[in-house]
Amino acid sequence: MKEVSSLKKNPKFLNALSLPPITQIGMVVRDLGEGVEYYKHLLNIRKWYRTRIKESSYVFKGKPIELSLDIAMGYSGKMQIELIHILGGDEKNVYFDRLGKGGEGFHHFGVMVRDLDADLRKMEKAGYQPLQTGSLRCEGGGFTRIGYMDTVQDAGFILELIETKAFGINLGMPQWLVSLGRLTGDI
Repeated sequence: MKEVSSLKKNPKFLNALSLPPITQIGMVVRDLGEGVEYYKHLLNIRKWYRTRIKESSYVFKGKPIELSLDIAMGYSGKMQIELIHILGGDEKNVYFDRLGKGGEGFHHFGVMVRDLDADLRKMEKAGYQPLQTGSLRCEGGGFTRIGYMDTVQDAGFILELIETKAFGINLGMPQWLVSLGRLTGDI
């Protein structure tokens, strides 16, 4: 049997970065409602939480861009599944760059970090540049900063670094906090 893996084994990525475990799988969908229905059955996700974004800003490959997203999150076991629907904005963004305009499917793996700036510096020092960075403020006061890293050549996927604060405290995005967000208006 012929080996088909084309992944470059890079101990720098696998060992030296000391990143937290992957806790999110990001999927791009063309229609959020259809995506929720599909992944609900495929991954046995009972509850979905829809983020209501109050304001956002993004930088793609060093240039500010406009981007409007509709996001839903659910949990399959302890793994957070994020569905991303691009509503509009600049066509040069991390989602279209990876999947093409109108493309859908797997986009990234995500890790929750406590200090995005420090982890971005660590990634850049190791040779990984951000493809897109951004921030999202939700209606109930939740604030998330993200960095999509260019790790495809060494890891086979885009890695998203995610820093989320609720009430000014960095708590990550455990399922109980996402549920609480529904009460505060975030989700």
